[in-house]
Amino acid sequence: MDNALKYANHRIDIYLEHQESHVCIRIVDDGIGNPSEFLPFIFDRFYRVDRSRSRQTGGSGLGLAIAKSIVTLHGGTIQLNSEWNCGTEVIISLPMKNPLTIKS
Repeated sequence: MDNALKYANHRIDIYLEHQESHVCIRIVDDGIGNPSEFLPFIFDRFYRVDRSRSRQTGGSGLGLAIAKSIVTLHGGTIQLNSEWNCGTEVIISLPMKNPLTIKS
């Protein structure tokens, strides 16, 4: 969310979805995005795609690494899809300890 708030142009959409024994959270923004060649490194500690971004926003390059650690420790996954000048989508999937039983 912090990155979406920093880099979105006008829009941030948040989706929450129940998928069997998991909860899926998707955050989609219309921001500057990231070049595809940098995506394999995006969750590395201290990694920043553009060094000038850190001076403008005060980032340390730790946010996504910390987010991945937290999600992984909870048994989940985090994925980032992005395209330069087309925005970013982050998908977090977390297992439910006690999956809901939905009655109709």
